[in-house]
Amino acid sequence: MTVTVPAQRRAPLPAPERRGRTEVADRVVSKIACVAAAEVPEVRDVQPRGLPWTPSAGEVHGDQAVVRLNVSVAYPAPLHAVAARLREHVIDRVAAQTGLHVTRLDITMTDVGGDLP
Repeated sequence: MTVTVPAQRRAPLPAPERRGRTEVADRVVSKIACVAAAEVPEVRDVQPRGLPWTPSAGEVHGDQAVVRLNVSVAYPAPLHAVAARLREHVIDRVAAQTGLHVTRLDITMTDVGGDLP
């Protein structure tokens, strides 16, 4: 004997914005930014802690983020060009991974050294 159970209809899910909230911690934005900065070929090192008064950091304000990075750059890379590539790459990575819009990215070049790749 076969028993057939009628399909039960579930109530439709509420709109995504009514299901809950997702928060991205400041340190997550900072870590993503540091990893992204290290992906730029001319960047030799990213100092997450940096100088005591200017650590690399990310701050989240709603759907926006402010990022500070401390990096050392290969010599003799043109610093203005490295900064432009670094800025574009980090902003793109943070947006892609978090959905946040980086409104400000401060870059401190703390050292030059090493050779270009």
